Amino acid sequence: MRILVTGGSGYLGSAAVAALRVRGHEVVTIGRHPDVDVAVCDLTDRDAVRVAVRAVGECAAIVHLAARAHNFGGVSLDDLLLANTTTTRNLVDAVQAEGVIETVRFVHASSVSVYEVLGTASGLTAAQAPYAASKLQAEQLLYAQPFRSLCVLRFAPIYDSTHLQDVAKRVFLPGTRVKLRLCPPPVHSLCSLHGAVEAIVGSVEAKTPERYLANVTDAMPINQWELCEWFPGRALPVPSVLLRLLAGVIGLCGARGHALSRSIRKFTASSIYPDAGTLPTVSGS
Repeated sequence: MRILVTGGSGYLGSAAVAALRVRGHEVVTIGRHPDVDVAVCDLTDRDAVRVAVRAVGECAAIVHLAARAHNFGGVSLDDLLLANTTTTRNLVDAVQAEGVIETVRFVHASSVSVYEVLGTASGLTAAQAPYAASKLQAEQLLYAQPFRSLCVLRFAPIYDSTHLQDVAKRVFLPGTRVKLRLCPPPVHSLCSLHGAVEAIVGSVEAKTPERYLANVTDAMPINQWELCEWFPGRALPVPSVLLRLLAGVIGLCGARGHALSRSIRKFTASSIYPDAGTLPTVSGS
């Protein structure tokens, strides 16, 4: 199968491209990296994306992995919407221009972070959770398109032995290198890099056209005490209730205090995600 991939030079993208090629697929990539990408373009430039998609020619599947991650500090909502939502819209526009939107299989990498703005207990606004908002808006844009084969994968934080940034956020007190052992330990869903790649390959190779939405997580969640063992050094045992009380006090100290309070409350909470549900069908799909 001939497959177009965005984000092929990234952490997840490079692993997915390698796995697809091992399975005999022809992979072509588009993006900003001339040493990796077959067609070089800025994915935020609508016209450039159209030119790149036309240049690579007909593909049976598109795997959209290009994104700006939420662990970049100080990135604004507008920046994340440009990187994560506008790029998705530009890719869809290019597919529409080629007249293949009803025949191509489209696999989109989203994130379980969208639950932060989906009316769950956290109930954050787009301004408070800009990464989550940008990924959710990209999903909603795709849902409205007449793809007959659309796979939206909401990945839990992805890790391997050399990539533990998202795991560290569940071990070290926000904004510090203070390693805490919370009592009782919260429980977290994560996703190994191997599992994430398997989900992408499986979505590309699915035999029947369909529209589906799935959370991609490890089979079993892991508690915070176990995560502490992934990092060297002694962990300071702290009652979770004490941190939540501290967060309540800090939250009274203006906008910055309120933001820090949210981070601490998130640190003490479990991250187990609800069933993803199903994608809506649209007219003509």
